[in-house]
Amino acid sequence: MGQPLFQALPTGSRILFLRLRNLGEAVLDTANLRALRAWRPDLEITVLVEALYEDLFVDDPDLQVLPLERGNQQSRSRLAARLSVVREIRRRRFHAVVNLHGGPTSAQLTLLSGARHRVGAEHFRPRWAYNRRLPAVDAILGQPGISQTLHTVENQWAGFRWLGLPTASPGPTRLHVVPAYRESAVGKLLGAGIDPVRPYAVLAPTNEFATKRWLPERFAAVADWLQDRGWQVVMTGAPTAEQQAQLAAVQQHARPPLAALSQLRIGELVAVIAGAGLLVGNDSGPAHLATAVSTPHVVLFGPASSVRWRPWVAPAETGSTLFAEVVQNPFACNPCSMFRCEVFPEPECIRSIRVEQVQWSIERVLSGPGEKPPHLVENVAGERS
Repeated sequence: MGQPLFQALPTGSRILFLRLRNLGEAVLDTANLRALRAWRPDLEITVLVEALYEDLFVDDPDLQVLPLERGNQQSRSRLAARLSVVREIRRRRFHAVVNLHGGPTSAQLTLLSGARHRVGAEHFRPRWAYNRRLPAVDAILGQPGISQTLHTVENQWAGFRWLGLPTASPGPTRLHVVPAYRESAVGKLLGAGIDPVRPYAVLAPTNEFATKRWLPERFAAVADWLQDRGWQVVMTGAPTAEQQAQLAAVQQHARPPLAALSQLRIGELVAVIAGAGLLVGNDSGPAHLATAVSTPHVVLFGPASSVRWRPWVAPAETGSTLFAEVVQNPFACNPCSMFRCEVFPEPECIRSIRVEQVQWSIERVLSGPGEKPPHLVENVAGERS
């Protein structure tokens, strides 16, 4: 194949990375994108995301952003929006396009980009959209089955290594907090009754998957416990009817009533989490945001693989002041498709987590720097509270 792509690109080359749909994955991408930028600061790196997530990269000193418009009620972008972004891609004359997503829309954008180098994983379809295909991670690393034991960031890092990135391991995820969003977030916190100068915790109890939602009464119990210890608590969620109902379910059990913010831009959500002393939430996007802005957090995992999808704490961060805990009880059926529980009448993996387990993990992450590194904690299942 010759020299790896990242090493062969001329000085000042422009690379476009495609990442559609998922907030958490867009945040996880920053680990390897920033490593590439640090190694080759001459490269102009742009990330194409759906416009909802554009704030993640606004005013970023290392990464540029190209948004693809999609309405809140649309399951995918319209043809007019895709044609518009194709025109912009071609106008910018990218030397290379790397598809990190793999869906049909990203394949179309890759094919129509006009880039000399069009990169996609070997299993991406259609094959003819790409002229450089990444081998499977097991083949790259020469270890059959290893991809199933690695985090998503590590699997992506293997592909970046194959493309020529010489780093020995992935770096941390990092997001830039835009000052304007920080200022507007302060105003919205004050409007919700939260004093941003005093310690506050963010509760993120929502999720699109019912199987990944911890019980609302238990989130309320944790909120009460935190408030009894002097913490202010604010809930966050999306402005959809479904997530509004999920916040209301927690509110119904809380004592006293909880502050809630559900009309935030993504940039404001990043700023709210960055200003918090703690985040407690389901396995979802806000947990990845917390890692990327160095906010201590406790994340509750049910049916998903916490090996692959936990918030990424890089090896270089071991021993730092950032602490993260994953609470997940062991079940033989984990991981699963997550759409519904096929073993129990209700998703016992997430329902089995006890309030005391979460309280214990909160105390650990708030204990401050010490000898213990950030790590995954799999608490042992016990009786449900």
